Amino acid sequence: MASDDASEKEAASEDGHEQRALSDAVRRLIERTRSTTAPDDRLVEARRAVDQALDVLASDIHPGPYAQADLLGGLGRFEQTRDPMALFPYSPLIGRGNPVAPPVHFEVKGGVVHGVGRFGAQYCGPPNHVHGGIVAAVMDELLGAVNVVNDLGAMTGTLTIRYRRPTPLFEEIRMEGRTGETEGRKVFARGQMWHGDILLAEAEGIFIQVNDDFRERMGWAKN
Repeated sequence: MASDDASEKEAASEDGHEQRALSDAVRRLIERTRSTTAPDDRLVEARRAVDQALDVLASDIHPGPYAQADLLGGLGRFEQTRDPMALFPYSPLIGRGNPVAPPVHFEVKGGVVHGVGRFGAQYCGPPNHVHGGIVAAVMDELLGAVNVVNDLGAMTGTLTIRYRRPTPLFEEIRMEGRTGETEGRKVFARGQMWHGDILLAEAEGIFIQVNDDFRERMGWAKN
């Protein structure tokens, strides 16, 4: 029985389930911390619990580098899948293993990236609405994912956001990103963000494909 338990723990560790579960709990802690009106005595109690969790994790810190591919064991994952959620598990925008990422999920259908998410209180800018910088960052990730899943991976050169309506907090927000034309090393992509049938934001990006020399200077994984 003990060996079976050990095997289950090893499998859970390999697929990152427990790390994602912890990240989700921390994400909820961040939102609760942002929204709490608890008195000082309960804040002290909560902080002690957080300090205890930090002590538990202190001896197991990844030494870096922190590129997505390095944490996944190399670029081979890109040959196995085009699922953005599997390719970028530590992304600060969609990473299920990154507690600062909003709970946004991307799915690919026919080369188009569809997204859905909900933004909590920690992402508030204008009253009851999402900070415009968060909207821009998520749209940048959306267009970047579009490029990757269409074998056009590149780095952001120019990102233009048109804010049509404020993005509400605590509501389901959907997104859609599509690849456009290419021009030499330039890759073009476009995206939109919606609340129901209401268009919230539009994005246009020009991305620049990089060469191997740049990858080497950046210390990116090679295999």
